[in-house]
Amino acid sequence: MVTRGFFSGRRPPSDTDARIPPGQYLEQGFPVLSAGPTPRVRTEDWSFTLKHGPRPIKKWSWAEFNALPQSKMTRDIHCVTAWTKFNTPWQGVMIDDILADAGNEPPTAYTLALSFDGYSTNVP
Repeated sequence: MVTRGFFSGRRPPSDTDARIPPGQYLEQGFPVLSAGPTPRVRTEDWSFTLKHGPRPIKKWSWAEFNALPQSKMTRDIHCVTAWTKFNTPWQGVMIDDILADAGNEPPTAYTLALSFDGYSTNVP
């Protein structure tokens, strides 16, 4: 049984039905969801560190990280909070390029990502 609440009260246009998973609605904007306030980090203090367990493998400054190869792609986003956004452009450094620059192969099948403010998430 599907209720009106399952669709958040919003129905996508019929020509987009094939691209929107069940229970999602089409979002035109870009919702910003955060676990807390966005920390303000000066680029002089910013770093990206690759570790294997507690052992640091390589650390990049802001300038060094932004000098790595940049990739661009356009993808649909299907958020766990029930919204879908079509044709979203992304640009950034791919994990394969980070590992190659560090002279490293993926050490495990899973990664734990930690942020400046203590937020963490597992990445397969």
